[in-house]
Amino acid sequence: MTIVLALVLPALAADPSADVRSVSEAFARAVNAGDVDGVLALYADDAIVIWPGAGQEARGEPEIERLVRGLLAGGRHPMLMPKSLTAIPLDADHVADVGLWENVITAPDGRRMTTPVRTVEILVRRNGKWLYLVDHASIGVPPPAKPSRRGARRERGER
Repeated sequence: MTIVLALVLPALAADPSADVRSVSEAFARAVNAGDVDGVLALYADDAIVIWPGAGQEARGEPEIERLVRGLLAGGRHPMLMPKSLTAIPLDADHVADVGLWENVITAPDGRRMTTPVRTVEILVRRNGKWLYLVDHASIGVPPPAKPSRRGARRERGER
């Protein structure tokens, strides 16, 4: 009985939401500080990344480093903020996360633009540390514009 409790109690005490939140907040801090090494430290050596831009896919540290440097280059000054997460425990060493973030960047004309970002991630615990194993981010397509009232009348044949 003692052995069973010793195995069950750590699993019950684990909080996958807190673990995921901790990694997400560390990612945001590192990106916001322009800290390439800090971002890279959050990925497993065999991680896979798929970000929203064309060609923004990577496997392993050298390719992920290229993506991170691209994200932090060019004077866009991204500011990431995790807004919500849903942690789904897969087993003792894997957690899936579905998250919503805000990304604020500086456009070429100097305006600040805010974009919602959706993420699906799988984190793995290695040597007691949670790391991204799969990081898939996407940017939603804006909803279609509503037709103006004037345009709606024309469609009905009114003047």
